[in-house]
Amino acid sequence: MLRIYNGVKWMKIVFCSAVCATIALCVYHNWVHAKELDMLGNGVVKVHRSKHLREDILYGDRDGVTAISLSHNANQKPVDGNIKDLDEAKAKIRELEMRIKLLEGGNPRRFPDVKFLNYRTRKRILVTGGAGFVGSHLVDSLMMEGHEVIVVDNFFTGRKRNVEHWIGHENFELIHHDIVNPLFIEVDEIYHLASPASPQHYMFNPVKTIKTNTVGTINMLGLAKRVGARVLIASTSEVYGDPEVHPQPETYWGHVNPIGPRACYDEGKRVSESLSYAYAKQEKVQVRVARIFNTYGPRMHMNDGRVVSNFILQALRNEDITIYGHGDQTRSFQYVSDLVEGLTALMASNYSMPVNIGNPVEYAIKDFAKKIRDLVGGRSRLTFSDAVEDDPQRRKPDITVAQTQLHWQPKVTLQQGLKKTIDFFHKELLRSSHSNRNMFQPELSLTNPILNAKAEQVEVKR
Repeated sequence: MLRIYNGVKWMKIVFCSAVCATIALCVYHNWVHAKELDMLGNGVVKVHRSKHLREDILYGDRDGVTAISLSHNANQKPVDGNIKDLDEAKAKIRELEMRIKLLEGGNPRRFPDVKFLNYRTRKRILVTGGAGFVGSHLVDSLMMEGHEVIVVDNFFTGRKRNVEHWIGHENFELIHHDIVNPLFIEVDEIYHLASPASPQHYMFNPVKTIKTNTVGTINMLGLAKRVGARVLIASTSEVYGDPEVHPQPETYWGHVNPIGPRACYDEGKRVSESLSYAYAKQEKVQVRVARIFNTYGPRMHMNDGRVVSNFILQALRNEDITIYGHGDQTRSFQYVSDLVEGLTALMASNYSMPVNIGNPVEYAIKDFAKKIRDLVGGRSRLTFSDAVEDDPQRRKPDITVAQTQLHWQPKVTLQQGLKKTIDFFHKELLRSSHSNRNMFQPELSLTNPILNAKAEQVEVKR
């Protein structure tokens, strides 16, 4: 009897212990659940991924995509009051998501409607110098066609704001990298545009300019060889130097000073072409070479020292328009959208020899200056200064090859293109003056009501 009594006693103790443990576990579970909800309400969120999640809420940030997840097993049925708690948690997460989006740039970002391409027709395309003037317009065109675009830029002359409207799009990737260093990436096509292009920029660092056009080109050709990509080399009309043949066909070998102040760019591009055809012959790399003539349009640097930007800025400021030399030297100007169409047509073609891409309409520099002054409507006077060393006297492309092989020719007239470019420069000047005037004041943003409200409060206090 004593043994039976002791057995019952121990059974009671074990049973009571189990009940107490169960109650303690339930209390702990409810405390943890309440704590998680409290953390959600205060903006503290556990970030993780799980295959059992019932709901993932994604939002884009500047460094990638973060998942804010509500921990809930898809196979577990809610019990008791958990349904209400779950709905409240979801609502708080959605509210937090909207707050984050407002803080990170206002309304959720909307991208232009791009074409949808299936995996057979969609290409993965690398654009070196893709944050630059020409490169960013090329990126816009390729993105709108539905391709995946990877921009590589060291931002020596490129600017992030030229491509920031694509940041966050699933087809777009931006890499801060100098192509003088090797790059390992899988692509189908390469547009090699990386290089300073204005005299002011390439004369600032001539060694870097030569290295970009030689070592950088070798790296891109090597990449094309490894992955079997087609590569387009952006060459220049400067390979013709101060030409003795007019207009300049692709068969003209040029007249270049190899040790002059412009040689780092002129000879760098000539070597770039030589390297391209050496790789084509020896390594069977598919190459395309575009000899680009003077190009203008929105996103040009205001102070790059080129004739278009110089004349427009001086006219907008009602300053004297400075012409270097007598003003009878000639240039041919193409609008940037025409150039982009020429580049994409060349890449898609089966023609592998160099192609001039430019507008064959020729203007004397002094007449070009007058046209800009008239379009601006200012009262600027034309003044003349000493000629620049090695400045070509005539420049006009023979575009017969582009017309016959690519079925391409420029469409935008000088008047149409200059109006758009002048409008861009006018906005840039206003933006620049506004930034200088409000150097210590938060800048108002049309897409950020929170920052706008704070800025207005600061202004009222002043």
